[in-house]
Amino acid sequence: MKNLTVLISVFLLGASLASADVTFYTNESEFGSLYPGLTVEDYSNTIVQDSAAVSAPGPFNSLTNNECFTPGAIVDGITLDNFIGGNNVVLTPPFLGVTSVSVGPNSFDHNGEFSFTDPISTFGVEIVMPMADGFVDILVFGIYDTLGISSSNGTLAGVFWGVYSDEDIYSISFIEPVSTGELFSNVRFGAVSALENSTWGSIKAAF
Repeated sequence: MKNLTVLISVFLLGASLASADVTFYTNESEFGSLYPGLTVEDYSNTIVQDSAAVSAPGPFNSLTNNECFTPGAIVDGITLDNFIGGNNVVLTPPFLGVTSVSVGPNSFDHNGEFSFTDPISTFGVEIVMPMADGFVDILVFGIYDTLGISSSNGTLAGVFWGVYSDEDIYSISFIEPVSTGELFSNVRFGAVSALENSTWGSIKAAF
């Protein structure tokens, strides 16, 4: 059964949202054109063999040394972990039909969280649900407050979701209330300035 405290938090945190300018994206092409040059982590350096599922204790980051990743296999600066405890998992194509390496909580009723060594402003990810289509509630956290709350579908093929905030993002939690099991693939993240987030960025680059 889903952790009731975590689910209630989604709604209570709405009352304490910071005054950040936050934009959410569902169009991957638009997101890519607005925020080029982000750091990409596709988890393809996993040591899990093809067409397999392997679970291991978290967190998954550049220091991880377990059955799924060796140190340095994941780029610096980003950590994925099971939000409410338990192992993480790696699925490699074509296991259960996934088309790219997908990572996330091992238990269907657990939630995933990305955190960052240095704060970021921009994040994009594909939300993968191999067992059945579902949805997640998404909480974007600053250093003290919740910057924004969003939601997204998840499918076997993956559904893109992205965010930009003019205040620093420290972590992003994905709370999946229907127990279909959320995974993540093709992550991109970084810190971009407001100028780089606009068409004026091309003008700046010309000088």
